[in-house]
Amino acid sequence: MHYKKLLLTFSLFCLVDAQANPLLGTWQFIEGKYATDNGYVTAKSPNLTSVKVISDTHFSYITQQNGNFLYAGGGPYKIDKTHFYETFAYGNVPSLLGKTMAFSYKIEGQLWHHTLHENGKLVESEIWEKVDSKN
Repeated sequence: MHYKKLLLTFSLFCLVDAQANPLLGTWQFIEGKYATDNGYVTAKSPNLTSVKVISDTHFSYITQQNGNFLYAGGGPYKIDKTHFYETFAYGNVPSLLGKTMAFSYKIEGQLWHHTLHENGKLVESEIWEKVDSKN
């Protein structure tokens, strides 16, 4: 009987944990705004395409521009109610390797909005759309 109670408790914990992380799954890039030395630039799908996968412990993404490879990266992450913390462990952008970025985020239906501010300045703002509906 103790085994069944333990199994039920563990199952409920996993269910609550999965529901607590709305980012689990596969996301496709919709649009973004990025700071440059000369102001801001924007990017939109389909010229810029990217897929980001969020597992229980890691994120990974690959980005193309006009069908040509541009970026790839990933690593571990943490999440709380208002922030998504990405730590770049691998990828083809050397300046990001080892860096942790704290994005504020919100989910609206199937859309994930996230923004990155550094020293009070907007660095990046993106919108992603959920591809799968299993999570």
